[in-house]
Amino acid sequence: MNKGEGMEYTDWIKPRLFQDDSGFIGKIFAAQNRESGLEEAICSLATETWINQQMQLGYQLDRSQEAVLDTDELWFGKRKVLYRLRMPDSSLWMARLHNTLYNKTAVTDQTTRITNQILLFESEVATMQFVKDNTQIPVPKVYRYDFTYENVLGTPYIFMEYIAGKSYPFPFSKQRPIKDDDLIKIHTQLTNFAWQLSKQPFDRIGQLRFATGEERGVAIGPIIDRKERLYGPFTSSRTFYKERAKTVYEFETRRHLLGEDPDVEDSLESAALHVLAAEHAGKECFDSGPFILQHADMHWQNLLFDEQCTIVGVIDWEWTQTVPLDSFNLLPWNFASKMLPYRAENATRHQQNSLQQFRALSDMGSTTIERHVVEAMISFQGSLPQHIARYMDEYNWPEVRRKHFDHLKELISKMNSSSQSQ
Repeated sequence: MNKGEGMEYTDWIKPRLFQDDSGFIGKIFAAQNRESGLEEAICSLATETWINQQMQLGYQLDRSQEAVLDTDELWFGKRKVLYRLRMPDSSLWMARLHNTLYNKTAVTDQTTRITNQILLFESEVATMQFVKDNTQIPVPKVYRYDFTYENVLGTPYIFMEYIAGKSYPFPFSKQRPIKDDDLIKIHTQLTNFAWQLSKQPFDRIGQLRFATGEERGVAIGPIIDRKERLYGPFTSSRTFYKERAKTVYEFETRRHLLGEDPDVEDSLESAALHVLAAEHAGKECFDSGPFILQHADMHWQNLLFDEQCTIVGVIDWEWTQTVPLDSFNLLPWNFASKMLPYRAENATRHQQNSLQQFRALSDMGSTTIERHVVEAMISFQGSLPQHIARYMDEYNWPEVRRKHFDHLKELISKMNSSSQSQ
C-alpha cells in the first residue's frame, strides 16, 4: 500500500463564504437591480438572444415565451453578480453582470479606468472561448456578451451556459470524510488541466484579446491587474517580473505620500522587497518563453464538482494571463494543503504525485512544447527561483506580502550567496 492510500480525513476545513457578510457589496448591487427593474431587462435580453439562436437553427417559435430569472439562485462576487435563468425550452443559462459599485482601484482617471475594465472583460471572454475551443477543460459556453457600459443593462455582461455543479465543500458537505482517493482524483484532474494549457504556448506574457487575423483567433495584449493597472505585454520573463514589481512599488509610494493607509509603511517596505526579488525571478534560459496560459484565481469557489468529485466546471477566468515557467503551477490548487489542517507531508506527497502525473502525460504523446522545456517546468517546482516567483505573484495583497516578508528576504539572501560563490 502506498503511503497515504486509504487515508481519511474528518477534520477538513469548511471555508467561510465572504459573501455571507452583512452589507456585502454584491448583495447591495443585486438589490438595486431588483428595485430598478433591471432583472426584467436581463430576462428580455436573454430571451432575445435565445430566440435569435433558435431561429438560426430553423425553429419556429412562440415569441410570447420569456426567460425566467431564478431569484433563489444568485451568486455574488465582489466584482460581479450571477443570475440563473430558465429559458423557454427549460435549458439553464447564467447571466453575469459586472458590479458597478466596486471601486477598489489604483486608477484615478475615470476614463482610463473604464477603458481598462473593458479590456479586462474582453480578455475574460476571449480566454473562455479559447480554452473551450482548444482544450477539454470544462468551461461554460458563451452565448452573448457586451464589454461596454453603453448597453441596455448599463454594465458589461455575459450570457453563458449554466453548469450544474457545486463548489467545495460539496461533495463533502454531508459530513462524509475526505478520502485520500478523493484528493488524488481532484488533483489528477487539475494537473490534467494544467497539462492541456501547457500544450498551447505563447510567445509573450499578457492577457488574451480577440484577433480575427490570428490563427488561433486571439493575440496577447497588455495585462490589467486586480487594481486595474495596465502594463505589458512582455517578451521577457525578467522584464515582466521587474516591471510588475516597479508598478506596485510606485503605487505604494503614492499611497505613502498621500497617507492613505495606516499600515502603508509596512506595505511600502514589502513592495520594495519585491523590487529586489525581481532580480532573481525568471530563468535566463527561458527568458523569451514559452509562456503558458494560467487561471489567475484557481481556488475552491471557482471549481464546480459533482457528487463523485469530478470537476464539471472551471469558472471565473478574469485576470487569466500567460506566465513564465517559474510561475506556472503544475498543480493549480493543492486541496491537501488548503482544505485540511496543514500537514507538510500531505501537501508534499500530493505535489509529488502531480509532478509524476505531468511527466507521464507529457510522455504519452506529441506536444508543441519541446521535451527539455517540460523537464524544466518539472525541475522548477520547489526551486528557490520558483519560490521567489510565487511570492511575487501575490503582489496585490499587502497583508500577504507582509506575511511572506521574512522568508522572501531569506530566499533573496540565499540567491545572492549562490551567485557570489559561482
